[in-house]
Amino acid sequence: MADIELDNYYNRYNPAKQYEEHLFRAGNVLQSAELNEIQACSAQRHRMMGDALFKDGDIVRDARVIVDSVTGAVIAESGAIYLDGQVRGVPPANFTIPLTGTVVIGIYLLESIVTEQEDPELAEPATDVRAYGEPGAARLKVVPIWGIQGERDDAEFYPIYYVDDGQLRAKEAPPVLDAVSQAIARYDIDSSGSNYVVEGMLVRRLSDEGTNQVYTVDDGRARVNGFGVNLTNSRRLVYQTEPVIKLIDSEPTTSTSATLQHVTFARPPARDVVQVRITEQSSATMTHASFSGGADPLPDTSVVQIMSVTQGGTTFVEGADYVLTGQTVDWSPAGNEPAPGSTYQVVYRHISTAQPQNLTAKGFDVAGAVVGSLILTTYNCMLPRIDRLCIDDSGQFVWVQGVSTDYNPVRPSVPSTMIALAQVQQNWDDTTVVNNDGVRTVSMREIETMFTRMDQLTDLVAQQLLISDVSTREAAAKKGIFSDPFLNDNHRDIGVAQTAAISSGVLTLPIIPAVRSVGSDIETPQKCAFEIEVVIDQAERTGTMKVNPYMAFDVPAAPVTLNPSVDRWTETSTQWLSDVTQKFIAYDPGYHYAQGSGRGPTYVVTSQNTNLVSSKSTAIAYLRQIPINFTITGFGPGETLTSVTFDGIPVTPV
Repeated sequence: MADIELDNYYNRYNPAKQYEEHLFRAGNVLQSAELNEIQACSAQRHRMMGDALFKDGDIVRDARVIVDSVTGAVIAESGAIYLDGQVRGVPPANFTIPLTGTVVIGIYLLESIVTEQEDPELAEPATDVRAYGEPGAARLKVVPIWGIQGERDDAEFYPIYYVDDGQLRAKEAPPVLDAVSQAIARYDIDSSGSNYVVEGMLVRRLSDEGTNQVYTVDDGRARVNGFGVNLTNSRRLVYQTEPVIKLIDSEPTTSTSATLQHVTFARPPARDVVQVRITEQSSATMTHASFSGGADPLPDTSVVQIMSVTQGGTTFVEGADYVLTGQTVDWSPAGNEPAPGSTYQVVYRHISTAQPQNLTAKGFDVAGAVVGSLILTTYNCMLPRIDRLCIDDSGQFVWVQGVSTDYNPVRPSVPSTMIALAQVQQNWDDTTVVNNDGVRTVSMREIETMFTRMDQLTDLVAQQLLISDVSTREAAAKKGIFSDPFLNDNHRDIGVAQTAAISSGVLTLPIIPAVRSVGSDIETPQKCAFEIEVVIDQAERTGTMKVNPYMAFDVPAAPVTLNPSVDRWTETSTQWLSDVTQKFIAYDPGYHYAQGSGRGPTYVVTSQNTNLVSSKSTAIAYLRQIPINFTITGFGPGETLTSVTFDGIPVTPV
């Protein structure tokens, strides 16, 4: 509370003096200052008790805000917030905030002093006393209003929400008891180390917007540094990132064609190409100097070799007739040479700068390079990097960048006050991978399922060890113990009638099938005759009544139905070791009985086992695109629909 400036107002309350009570004595005058001190002392006691449970800005009920990330429009709901020592009701409000940087949304407490001049009802209302209509005590009026930090300086500001570039930070759901939250945070850190995702918060990558990467974070809950972070809806994050650039100077590639050919970068992806130099073969008509033994300059620079020099039917020999000196045809050797002032033809090779065509991040096309020569490419490549998307205990998303290297980027460490939701393998092309490697809680159902699987695995291993041990023994009887693993009939006594059968390692009763033919009088599938009999009858039914017959509430917002509302699908890719199927088939009973086996009819046992060697499930890198239909209802007559947006993208129907 600010100091109250009011004539004839006195308040001597000082908590440092540790005055506990006012002890009123008979015969002494009652001072107005004493009444003010009683109020201040009572307010201080309430404040100390409230501060033990809350801190300024804690939400007790409702008081949510909705931020439009496109226009900056803010809808602030009414609710109850702990402010300046007590829980205060705040009214709704609508305002606009900037969409760049961090904006703090909170409550201003506007204080004003009201006397009988502003409110005549504060005068003495009793008509039968001498002081009727006389002024009495003034009132201190405190009005909480929504606003953004820094927009006014005539009131105390209490921050509630933070908005980063148009995106509202996650905040623990009300009610928020600061003392209880601190205790839970300490217990969570001591018992589990905290920093884990409870549910949701999966990170996916969307299509880039220019040079910016776009990601979405699903709604969900997490505990960070002991405190709860609740995302009530999914978030769309725009990541303004820049790769580390390395200059690759004169990377050599052998030319395979003099026409248009493709050159692949050795260090993709490339941001841009600085220069491409090739060895090009050209021809020119030269005019010899006006004197013998002179040198004729070639039209191009960086000449590396003269292929031929001809004049009519005469071919001159390099070394004997001429030599390449600098960028000229030197006729100083004592051999044949054209007549002074005559023309001749020269075919030569020189290094030139070529213009790359069809440039991509992985390569380009170039034409004119001599077969077998080197194509020298100078370009800027983008080094790979591993970034982590984290969230802190205030609900703010933070990108932690790793160290870029040529081949093996270093994964960044995560501060203890944050939790990593996902890591992004920045390859700067379509192979960039998002890995949701955040620590997640395991439910009791999942733990029970794991224990069940371990028990089954232990049982299977024990059975396999028993089968392997028995089958490798020299005989069934060893050390006075007879063991039959029931793999086959080898250990059974054929001299005694056998009335049991062995199937899949189990001794069981035999199944002797009898094949019956369907009568000709049955043309369609039949079922046994039956009569429906009522077993349970519910003859009573419930009635109906209107819950709110007088419609004593505001008109709700128009509901929007998405179809489909959730998109789930599975993409399966077999990498190696296809499924193995084994079949075991017994003898044909008809055949062996006809051969006079003498063992009576037997049966056919067919079993099929499918062994899954290995499987791996991973989240896909990109969401698939599907058409979504939506239905908006709840608009009354005369209400015109002006615009519809989905996640900031206009989808207004025609």
